[in-house]
Amino acid sequence: GIGTGSYEFDSIPIEGGTLESVGDRVGGYQAAIFMRLSIPTFIYIQPEVQLAQRDYVLGFKHPTQPKEFKTVRTHRVDIPVLVGIKLGSVRLFGGPVWRIDSQQQIEGGSTTPFDIIFNDNDIAAMGGVGIEFDGVVIEVRYSGYLKQTKAEMKVASERREVDITQDNTVQINFGLFF
Repeated sequence: GIGTGSYEFDSIPIEGGTLESVGDRVGGYQAAIFMRLSIPTFIYIQPEVQLAQRDYVLGFKHPTQPKEFKTVRTHRVDIPVLVGIKLGSVRLFGGPVWRIDSQQQIEGGSTTPFDIIFNDNDIAAMGGVGIEFDGVVIEVRYSGYLKQTKAEMKVASERREVDITQDNTVQINFGLFF
């Protein structure tokens, strides 16, 4: 599937400048395998393993230099466990999502060393709606954290723990069910 997300935190003074979130909506994609366990015919539990790629755009502003932009490309493993109801070809579902691992690659201006450590092992919530026709699945999902999450950011030699005010994702998924 494809996804877009919003990631925001309050600007923070760090290493003689200001670090801020820039990208309001940034793209990504995901691939997953899932298994659906029907309890009665219309209620189900669906555990998944999802491999996702997502970009985050951050800016660092020195008082005397132009703003530097950094793109942080993450690859992560998410494990949603969804509970849903199926009414004909329409499904409604929701449940927790556990982020267990994220790896990153930082791109952009290299004049200021930068690193970010996302808080793995956080649990978010996911909900959505799906339609199925002859084993073809089309879904729209929304996920976000139920509580404020944190990340550790390092600019040059200074580290700061940052409260993330918004980290959500909207996904459109296409799949085959067999």
